[in-house]
Parts: sequence; structure tokens; C-alpha cells
Amino acid sequence: MKSWSRKDFLKASLLGGGAALFARSSLLYGQGSPAIATSGSANGDIRVAVVGIRAQGNGHIKTYVEDLKGTGVRLVALCDADQEVLDKRVTEAANKGVKVTAYRDYRKLLEDKNVDAVVIATPNHWHSLMTIWALQAGKDVYVEKPLSHNIWEGRQAVEFAHHATDRIVQAGTQNRSSLDIPRAIEFVKSGQIGKITVARGLCYKLRESIGKTSGPQAVPSSVDYNLWTGPADLVPPHRNGPRGGPIHYDWHWFWNYGGGDISNQGIHQMDVARWFLGEEYPASVMTYGGRFGIIDDAETPNTEVTVMHYKTAPLVFEVRGMPMKPGMTAMDAFRGTRVGVVIHCEGGYVTVGENGTCMVYDNDNKRIQSFTEQGLGNHRRNFVEAMKSRKQSMANGQIENSHISSALCHIANVSYLVGAEKSNADLVKAIKSDKQAMEVHERFVAHLKANNVEIDTTKIVTGPLLKFDAKSETFKGQGSLSDKANSNLLVKRVGRAEFKIPEYKRQAVART
Repeated sequence: MKSWSRKDFLKASLLGGGAALFARSSLLYGQGSPAIATSGSANGDIRVAVVGIRAQGNGHIKTYVEDLKGTGVRLVALCDADQEVLDKRVTEAANKGVKVTAYRDYRKLLEDKNVDAVVIATPNHWHSLMTIWALQAGKDVYVEKPLSHNIWEGRQAVEFAHHATDRIVQAGTQNRSSLDIPRAIEFVKSGQIGKITVARGLCYKLRESIGKTSGPQAVPSSVDYNLWTGPADLVPPHRNGPRGGPIHYDWHWFWNYGGGDISNQGIHQMDVARWFLGEEYPASVMTYGGRFGIIDDAETPNTEVTVMHYKTAPLVFEVRGMPMKPGMTAMDAFRGTRVGVVIHCEGGYVTVGENGTCMVYDNDNKRIQSFTEQGLGNHRRNFVEAMKSRKQSMANGQIENSHISSALCHIANVSYLVGAEKSNADLVKAIKSDKQAMEVHERFVAHLKANNVEIDTTKIVTGPLLKFDAKSETFKGQGSLSDKANSNLLVKRVGRAEFKIPEYKRQAVART
């Protein structure tokens, strides 16, 4: 049996198409055969590794050490580029009677034949590449939201997943495991409150200043910064906030790694709103907003409005990071919802809370139906059940759905990033023909005024209306505007050096 090098394997995957790519006799980072198709150790347990273990990943550790203990799945490895975090989690696991193998380099973890599945809870810019590499190494995958940092790499992850037919992939959009949301969707489809008029996603979540530094910050000695950065551009950190220091957490607010709260929290609500509409991509998108009320190092907007034009009804998304008023921690609410979804219909509306439960109201705000059986469901448990069954159809978080909903967050941000700063008066001129954009604008202005933002003198980033082609997953149109949009890093970034994103190549069919 041939032992393939990484170079050999990539050559086969790029040139030979699906058959060569997932030949079971090859392994990207190890020697010999990858994990057996049925998964599991000799005693039948499914052996799981968690990658990225400071915050969300720590919750996944708890899942496998405590919540799913005795269900035939166990934690066997941990991986993090921060040695201090890694040592801490290894010790915590040991204190609970769980011995794990520790890795700093994810590629070394993938060589471990004692790992059947990886749970990816790293920063966003690693999600797609780690998913692809894991599939190439014969592992099952649970990848946290959003699936991608940009549209193109997300599509590559989907393609590799679709052709790894003996692997299970679960995306971390956990509302897909809700028992309540599908029932609410069927209720709306029944026509009892009429047709959908607007699907609205809300992320009203307090985001305080991350502070202002005077220049590049030193990388902590415990962090392998090359590994942490991975496929992103290797630049010095320009942040040092009280929550995450120069490396952790606040990467969410920098375009090199994240996409602001619409990609961080909002991906969940975007996914649900799109689910109600029953469509994939909108015909066009327009975004406006800015970073108001604070001066800090962060790049992404803390106040953002996006209008997406679907055939069924517009999808309107709002991000607010400032409170109701300065000095408060309480946030605004719309129809009683701060982080959630509101589906407006002709004869009433449906609210979907952050916990996934659903309420139906008539136009007089009288509750007429509730769906509160199991809001978020058991998404992580569902992943385990899917792995045991070896049926991808059993996984609720299908990677294609996660890719599309993640891409919606990206195209919203692209409109913002190719936009220009304008006065409020000029913003109104740009959106006056769009009923939904104008309706949100009234509340947008009221919110800024409540936070002492001088609306008449403050510049607002006003993005253009961009047409989107669902087939190519790029922006349509001739000229510099569409070119600028399509060259944005949230549309496509191929990665750097040893962290380049593999591109799935379909094998050409010979003509006869």
C-alpha cells in the first residue's frame, strides 16, 4: 500500500476529481488507511477531538465529557494554537477522569488514527479549511457557524463534503435541530395568517468598546501566531481589549478573521429567516450602517441594516451593538424580540426567540399559537446519532444550508464594504424607493439619536444595491462596482502559503 505525502494527495485531489480524492487507501497527513468507514474504536466508541477550545470549544468539551457520557462517544484529543489554553483544558479534562492527547498543530491531530471525528470551534477564518482537511483525512466533522469566512471557500467545503460520501458533516446552525421552528413554518405555510410580507432578523446585542491601541501589539508567548492565523493574512494584531487581549475573541470585529455580529450571532437568525422564506439567494442586497458611539480598534459596524430582495418577500436584517441609551446595558426590542426573528404576514406575525421557541400573534398583538416543545433541540446529540447511523441524511445541520446562510452574511457585508460614507440626507435619497429600507431607517435614526449620535453631521456608510447571481455565487453586472464587490475578501480568498484552501475539481468527462 502506498503511503501518500500531502503533496501527492493534493495533486490527486486537484487533478483527479472525486474518485481519486476520496480513495480509501490514501490519507492526507498520516500513513496508510484513514479512519474506518464505520468509525469508532475497538470497543465501538466514537472518538472525538475538539479544535479551538477557549470559549465555544470549551462548551463542546463539556458535551463529550459530561452531557453525552456513556452514549458511545468520548473525547480523546484537544487542539489549540495557544499552549496556555491547551494546557488548562487538558488539566481540566484530567481532573474529570478523561485523558486526552494534546495538539497545537491541527495537521498533526489529523494524523491520529485514534480520532474518528473533529469538532471545529476555532475563529471563523479556519472553519472551511479545517473542514476540508478533516474530510481529506477521513474524519467526520462538526463545524461551528458560520461555515466560512468567505463565499468561495464555503462552496469548496460543501463540494468536498458532498463527495466524501462516507463521512458525516454537521454544521453548527443548531436551530435546524429545533422541533418548534419547523412547526411554525408549517403553520405559516397553511395560510392561517396569510402570506409572508417581510422576514426580519434581529441581533440587538450589547457590544462595548474594545479599546484603542497605539499600534501593533505583541503576540503572547503562549500563542503560535502562524498557526492561529492560518489562511488569513499574517499581520500583527491591532487590538488589546479587556475581553480577549491582543488575540482572542475580538477577532470577530476585524475583516481579516470575522464579519461582525451579522456573521457571529446573526448567522443563526439569518438561517431561520431564510428557512421561513424557503429560498436560497436573493436577487439583490443593500446595506447601510457604521460604527457609532465609540472610537476603538474594531473595524466591523456596530449598527447595520441589510435589505435582501427575495421573490417571496424581503429579508431585512438589523444589527445593533449600542444599548437603549448611553450608560445602560438594556437593549432595544422589536415586537418583544432582541435576538431572534420576526416573520410578518398579512394577518399577523411569528416571533422566533434566541432559544428557538416560536409565538404567533394576530395584528392586534394577541397571541394565537405557541410552539415551545423544544426550541434548540439537541444538535450536538444529533451529530452523534448521525455518526452512529453512518447516514448523512440523519444530520440536521446540512452543510449546504449553513453555507448559503453564511454567504448571506458575507454578501450583506460586501455591500457595506464597497459603500461610501454619506450624509443621512443622501442615505435617504439612496433608499427612498425601498419601502422596507425606509421603515427600518426611521427606527435606525431614533436609535442613533437615543445614543447621542449627531445624525445631521455623522457620516453613514451607504452600500450600493448589488445584484447577486445564485448560480455562480458572485455579484452580477458590468463595470467597476461589481468588479470591486467580487474582488472583496468576503467573496473569495484562497489562503496563504501552507494554508491555501484546496479547490474541488470535478473530473472532466471524456467525449466519445
